[in-house]
Amino acid sequence: MTSINTNPLSGIVSDFRKLPVDDQIAALGSIYQTVAGSLSSAASPTSSSKQVEEVVKHILEMREGGQIQFLQDVLSDGNRDEIALDINPSKAMTELIPGDGIEPPIEEYESLSASDRLMVWYRLANQMGDKFITMPSDYQLSDKAKTILNSLNGSSMDDQIGFLSQIV
Repeated sequence: MTSINTNPLSGIVSDFRKLPVDDQIAALGSIYQTVAGSLSSAASPTSSSKQVEEVVKHILEMREGGQIQFLQDVLSDGNRDEIALDINPSKAMTELIPGDGIEPPIEEYESLSASDRLMVWYRLANQMGDKFITMPSDYQLSDKAKTILNSLNGSSMDDQIGFLSQIV
């Protein structure tokens, strides 16, 4: 007997995880901008809010290349086989040259609860373009990523937050 998946989110999550990591990062940035108001109340930090603040502070202290590396590592569960560099050669060189001496807080992030992880992403999204990286203005999402975003846009806010909880 074949089982039918009645949870549309699991298919969207599966498709999302198959995207290149840069598309995942760009799509998450777009989703967070859409759900920002609802997320702040749905993902209010639990007792470990100090841990959330420490992880966010740590990430914001990193250079842009380190921030990108952190996002790639989190989204790829450490199984990353590609490196995305800035298209600007001088920026790409600074991403290749280690030197800010700040180790990404992967273990600290992974020890957080699901709602605290959501809050980390929410706080980082609020800093995009200021203290946190932003996608280049000329970055184009793939058609698959656009399809996933369109599917999520048609979902309820609870489903969108549920999606984010599964991804981060």
